[in-house]
Amino acid sequence: MKKHVILVVDDEDEIRALFVRYLGKKGYEVQSAANLTDGRELYKKIKPFLIFLDVNLPDGNGLEELCELKKANLSGKVVMMSAFVHQEDRVKAQSLGAIDFLSKPFSLSLLDQVIQSQLTHPSIP
Repeated sequence: MKKHVILVVDDEDEIRALFVRYLGKKGYEVQSAANLTDGRELYKKIKPFLIFLDVNLPDGNGLEELCELKKANLSGKVVMMSAFVHQEDRVKAQSLGAIDFLSKPFSLSLLDQVIQSQLTHPSIP
């Protein structure tokens, strides 16, 4: 059985390590990048089914990247993340097609729920 591939783009080492360790134990293949540039390259190579994308990254804004990914016919679903959540960011993310917006820190059970919802209902935007 093919593993579901998840891409995490976040500048926090601890967040990336958490995703890799926790989701790896659950059988997912997790790739990670610390910035948008590396995230774009990985996306092109691995075509993940789910992308967790931080809003504030050292080389740009994740919401602007989401817009670019959608213009390029993104095949994976995107979940935005931020420690500094503003309502306008949530609204913008939703209008750009993000399936969810997680406020950091978030629980592992919430992470599981987000992933499970995409496995059981992949057509829900």
